Amino acid sequence: MAGFKDEFGGDDPEDEGLDDFEEVYESHRLAIYDMILAYGDDQDLSDGFLSQLISDIGLSLRMVAYASETEKPSVGGLRLDLDRYTRELGDSVREAKKGAAEFIAEARQAREDEERAAADDAASDEGGGDKTQ
Repeated sequence: MAGFKDEFGGDDPEDEGLDDFEEVYESHRLAIYDMILAYGDDQDLSDGFLSQLISDIGLSLRMVAYASETEKPSVGGLRLDLDRYTRELGDSVREAKKGAAEFIAEARQAREDEERAAADDAASDEGGGDKTQ
């Protein structure tokens, strides 16, 4: 298995501190997430369709990473690495399930806030718009 530096392009978080790694990881994650959402909005793509595209790209990138970062890549080695990838994805899904209730509560609240803001905007427009004297 490749080391942390090979997998993530940086030093092992135990050497530099896990908090630093998490901060850098989250910063990159949010930036890429924002780019993907902007692309999806520009192309009028659903979140579900984007999710499928990104999953496919993630798998392709994992395969390319194995082939390019392994000294002697092999079919068997790739298959083992894809097995590891499957376990990692499974772990991520299990963690997401643990936070499902909180996620849905936040999503519902965000939806209510958007609906309230839209209703407020509509009411402002009906009230004659700008009322400066």
